[in-house]
Amino acid sequence: MRELVVAIRDFVMTWLDPVGIVIGLGVAVPVFWTWYEVVFGRGWRRRRWYREIRTRPGDRPAILIVDLLAEKDIRASVEQFRQYHELLREVPEDRVFVLRRNKHIGPDDMPRLADDIREAAASLMASGADSIHFFYAGPAAVAALVGAELANVARVLVYQHGATGYQCLGPLRGEVS
Repeated sequence: MRELVVAIRDFVMTWLDPVGIVIGLGVAVPVFWTWYEVVFGRGWRRRRWYREIRTRPGDRPAILIVDLLAEKDIRASVEQFRQYHELLREVPEDRVFVLRRNKHIGPDDMPRLADDIREAAASLMASGADSIHFFYAGPAAVAALVGAELANVARVLVYQHGATGYQCLGPLRGEVS
């Protein structure tokens, strides 16, 4: 019995231990590579992707202006920004869509507004737009509705008006595809 235990121990130490070390080193390389990719690589790619997507309008860009502020028309300021922005200057007028309400938005207005937003999204897609530059002014609740409707269409870039004019905040959806 003792000879069997010695033979098994000798077999494990002579053959299985070196094989286990080689297999362990072989498995460690893809494990560390995956860890590095998850921790560092995705972040670098995502940041590069955001920079790239913010500066390139695509081949067939479109502009969507949703203006839901009473007594205020943002189209003029968007057009002024557009004339000085080299990437948006070339967008033809047939791919500029405006959804405007010159009144306070209440709960009774939401069904018709939701239909109008769906129609605008359908028109954008029918125009062949591969990227949408989205300018919005209005209540936050409606912004959520617009975001939900545009989330599954072409690449959508969101613009916000600030102290120095409009600024591109990046894509509506952040997944790297």
